[in-house]
Amino acid sequence: MTAIAVIALLAFFVFFVLWAIALIKKNDKAKKMFLFGLATFIIFVIGISVADTQKPTETNSKPVATTPVKEKEVTTAQKEQTDAKKPLIDTSLPFDKFSSTLFAMPVSKQGETFDSVRNQVVKWSGVVIEAGSSSLYVYGKPADYNGESWSDISAEKKKLGDVVIVKVSDRSELNGLNQGDIVSFSGELGSRGVKGESNWKLYNGKIEGRTVAEPQNSGTITKAKYNKIKNGMTYEEVSKIIGGPGEALSEVGEKGDKYYTVMYSYQGEGGLGANANFTFQGNKLQAKAQFGLE
Repeated sequence: MTAIAVIALLAFFVFFVLWAIALIKKNDKAKKMFLFGLATFIIFVIGISVADTQKPTETNSKPVATTPVKEKEVTTAQKEQTDAKKPLIDTSLPFDKFSSTLFAMPVSKQGETFDSVRNQVVKWSGVVIEAGSSSLYVYGKPADYNGESWSDISAEKKKLGDVVIVKVSDRSELNGLNQGDIVSFSGELGSRGVKGESNWKLYNGKIEGRTVAEPQNSGTITKAKYNKIKNGMTYEEVSKIIGGPGEALSEVGEKGDKYYTVMYSYQGEGGLGANANFTFQGNKLQAKAQFGLE
């Protein structure tokens, strides 16, 4: 109820009383009091109507309930993200321990484990298989290396999982490295080896140290040894028959390439100047010649 309605109601009662008194006394004021009372009553009714229209409209809307984020759930999600970044294998392990640990895992876990340390720097060591123009081919388990060439290992594949190809940043670091040298090296893990299928690769490699292999005594060749050697044999097979490495007289191409050609010479037993020459292409004997062998 508004203030106007209250005042109008009070005025109505006042005029009603005055009208009643005037009516009893029968004077001419009765008509005026009646009109004033009627007017105040009308004002009262209007005031009541206005008050009703100003009432706030009630709604049935209910507050939307929000689901609070559980602190435990957030903590778990954060923990999973943190765990995903943790290396799943120790990169400080030497190559033989690192590779054997990875290969011992289920095949389905090996890729995930390697991905957790991909691009991390490792420091390993091994025996030089051969040095290319910008890559060093290293056998990671020196005790199991029998002097095989890279072309033999890559063709046979049995030992590929133990080979590390180090892509060096500075090519000059490969100068003077020869088959059989022991080297320590570092680099970023690029791709993993798979037993009997593929080799390891390190990028931005660096040669940390080297131990030059003791030179082997050059073998001397006899006519009997010469006759045992057949085209298609590898350099390692020929050297084993003769009893030592030969002297490289010439080479064409890059080591590891199937067209890489090299000629080796051996001193012979027999007359003055006895010798034998062997030409290999792709590490397979293509031609041989001898002079004065007995």
